[in-house]
Amino acid sequence: MSAVLYLLWLILAGVFFAFGYMFMRQAQSPLRTFQVRQRGEGSKAAEVEKAMTEMALEVNNYLDSINSTNRNLNRTAAIASFICGLVAIVSLVIAFYQASLG
Repeated sequence: MSAVLYLLWLILAGVFFAFGYMFMRQAQSPLRTFQVRQRGEGSKAAEVEKAMTEMALEVNNYLDSINSTNRNLNRTAAIASFICGLVAIVSLVIAFYQASLG
């Protein structure tokens, strides 16, 4: 029975460390910014271009705030997952220690 317990703690530690790695990778990949393509020339095209540039600026500001929030949330989740992995390893060591005593 104790071998199953050791294996369970080891598997849980591996899963938590994998989650931590996954969240850390996600924290490093932001959403891309919005880019306005150049259109034809003319008076109406200039007005549309100006409106599109203003809209792109607002969208990019929003994306910056979303990227910041996602980065912080993913870093927090990664840290929590690494801590859970460490707790699983400590539990494995404690289980080994208790088995060696009795």
